[in-house]
Amino acid sequence: MSTRRPSSRRRASFLGSLLVVLALVVLAGCSGQQQPTDYGEDYKQNFMLGCTGVDGELASESQCECLYKGLEDKVDFDDAKTFEEDQEKAESGDDIKIPDNIQAVVDDCKDSEA
Repeated sequence: MSTRRPSSRRRASFLGSLLVVLALVVLAGCSGQQQPTDYGEDYKQNFMLGCTGVDGELASESQCECLYKGLEDKVDFDDAKTFEEDQEKAESGDDIKIPDNIQAVVDDCKDSEA
């Protein structure tokens, strides 16, 4: 039984999707909507829209579900919020350090793709 590893391009797309999602949640907070204070339906809707993209051009719905569930189960909401805020402050092209707990969720979801 062989295990298939996702391509580098697919992994980069997956990670990029995560960063886009978290940035979109921040932007939703800046648009006059009340910023979510915990994982819940509003946060999940923003997350899923940002993760899959408008036409599903970013990540698959199953990848995004995996990411959301992993964040909800393993990452304190305040940690996710801090990461979002750090992205908001970063300049375009900056190398953003993904916290270990969030990276673990991304890695778990990448591994489940195979």
